[in-house]
Amino acid sequence: MVGVLEWADSNNFASFEKKDRLDNKIMSFFQNNGVPSNQIMYLKDKQATTKAVREAFAPFLKKAQKDDVLFFYYCGHGYKNDANKVCFANYQGADWTVEEIVRTVNENFAGNTAFFTADCCNSGGLALEAQKYKTKNYTALNSVVPTNVSTGNWTFSNALLYALQGQNFVDTNNNGQITLNELTTYIDQEMAVVEGQKASYFVPAKMSNWAITSNISKKSDTRIGERVFVNYDGEDWLGFIVEAKKAGKYKVRFYSYTNNETDWVEESRIKSFTCKKEFPIGASVKVFSVSDKKWYPAKVLKKFSCLHYIHYKDYDSEWDEWVSQENIK
Repeated sequence: MVGVLEWADSNNFASFEKKDRLDNKIMSFFQNNGVPSNQIMYLKDKQATTKAVREAFAPFLKKAQKDDVLFFYYCGHGYKNDANKVCFANYQGADWTVEEIVRTVNENFAGNTAFFTADCCNSGGLALEAQKYKTKNYTALNSVVPTNVSTGNWTFSNALLYALQGQNFVDTNNNGQITLNELTTYIDQEMAVVEGQKASYFVPAKMSNWAITSNISKKSDTRIGERVFVNYDGEDWLGFIVEAKKAGKYKVRFYSYTNNETDWVEESRIKSFTCKKEFPIGASVKVFSVSDKKWYPAKVLKKFSCLHYIHYKDYDSEWDEWVSQENIK
């Protein structure tokens, strides 16, 4: 695990809030569930220079046995370098490309199964690299497609941690286990609804039903896991139901920086989440560009949840992208 929330180059990489950081919580999960300390490497902030990460990574991987499973996680800033390669920003030092990360694992890790997870801009580059190794069980779960930026919230990391913990609202078919298919679907929906961005992932077909967690308690109410709006003084707040009471009350966890806020709410104050804007495939629309604050004519090519994948008029397909409902009309 590499968690970088501050950088020596503060002009190019703005720091993130460290309070309640999710990389610590994910690490604690593995420690509390019996992973020996000699099978854990966790570099964060000033520890995580590119030199330090490189010097530690390969020797750590070489400790593994052939039946071991690798869990890789990065949070921080992602970017594309001058060679157009996706990189993860370490505290200081040279580019650390996703190509190098996956290749280093392939060359040094004795096991056949690895999970590549990342919560940062352009993180989907990991998914593109993981699928190059056809004989390996390499899975990638990433917060956004390789070409897009990601938000500074912990929504992706929270979703990942919920699955590891066996939270039953991730178990969509309520059968007592969370599979990789269920997790990718859950992350995809979370990122689309809450952050307005398209997650990226790669799961080999033979691993789609691989169980992340088992022996999960069944949901006592069909609404558990449902994304909802709750009215407070005339304003709707987005959250999701995590518990239910017989008296018609639901415990709602609200989306925020770390998703820690909860409240018991009467059913009368709850309404199901719906997308504010939806356009059919083929529709002519205008899309707002955050970079130059202008609206551009475009066409909807496909849809997912509240997102629309669009093609800009008079521009090449390399500019096609997923846009949030706030930036389309």
